[in-house]
Amino acid sequence: MTNIHPFGEIDPHDLDECYDAQIEVNGDPIEIDLNFESKTIEVDILKKVSQSIDAVDVQIQKAFEALSADFDLGEESEAALFYLEHHLEQLSDDEILKIFGSTEITKELFLKKIAVSRIGFYPEDEESFVVVDLKLPDQYTNYIMAVTFDAEGELSFISMES
Repeated sequence: MTNIHPFGEIDPHDLDECYDAQIEVNGDPIEIDLNFESKTIEVDILKKVSQSIDAVDVQIQKAFEALSADFDLGEESEAALFYLEHHLEQLSDDEILKIFGSTEITKELFLKKIAVSRIGFYPEDEESFVVVDLKLPDQYTNYIMAVTFDAEGELSFISMES
C-alpha cells in the first residue's frame, strides 16, 4: 500500500480506475483526480505522483506561465487568446463586465480571472502525466484550457476543450 495524499492508501497491485479528491491551493478548493488504465502499477510511479501532488503549486504556476506565453503568440495562439476571443464573441457585454470588470481585457486581467478547475494525474501516460484545467467562472462557460505536462513536469501541449 502507498499513501498518496489526498487519496489515502492505494494498493499498486489492485488499482481502481479513478480516485477523486479535493485539495486546497492558496485557499481555493480544487478537484483532483488520479486515473489508471491498468490494475497494477510500479510503486515508484505512485511515489512520483505523490511528489507531483506535493508540488502542485509549481505545476499551477507553470500552467499560468504556459498560458501567458501562448497568449503572447497572438494569432498563432492555440489556446489562451483563442479561448478569450471565443468568449468575447459568445458572451454579452454585461457578462464580460461581470467577469472582467472591463471590456478592455489585457493579458494580465485575463490571467487574473481564469482559475484552476481541476487537476488530473495520468501516471501511465508519459506525455500527459499531469493535466491542469483552467477556465472562466462556471456560470459563463463549459470550455476549459487543458495545460498538459509530461512525466518530467515539462509542458507537452495546451488545448481548449468543452
